[in-house]
Amino acid sequence: MKKVGPKHTYAETLLMKQVAAEFTRKKREIGSAKRAAKELGVKLKSFYKYAAGTNLPRVEVLRTANIKWGIKWDLIDTSALFRTAKPISAEQLLLPLIRSVREEDVEVIEVVPAGDSCLRVMLRIKFTAENSSPTTKNPAQAKR
Repeated sequence: MKKVGPKHTYAETLLMKQVAAEFTRKKREIGSAKRAAKELGVKLKSFYKYAAGTNLPRVEVLRTANIKWGIKWDLIDTSALFRTAKPISAEQLLLPLIRSVREEDVEVIEVVPAGDSCLRVMLRIKFTAENSSPTTKNPAQAKR
């Protein structure tokens, strides 16, 4: 029994054909589908489906193929999909979670890319008694 589901658009069909041709060529060039799949970070079964033209890979897989293998996709520009944005100022890094902390109590220690779509940010936040809520009591003061 055939599964009923959404059909691929014309552009997706063209992209799947290009993916199949490029992945098949690369599999022959590398010498094994297993090594090609490992380079892309996908399962072997998925690689075979992409090479057969039955499945369309995620954008991340297409971008990895573009970067590692130098494949230029006809219908998409992978460099435009994951542009890295650099923070304009340290104020952008302040989270709503720490709005009660004064700006002079926050120091940005390190900002480094941690992947295609995320940053690793290290902050040093000085918490003082002034920043604590008035209902919070210090256990040492409660005994006095």
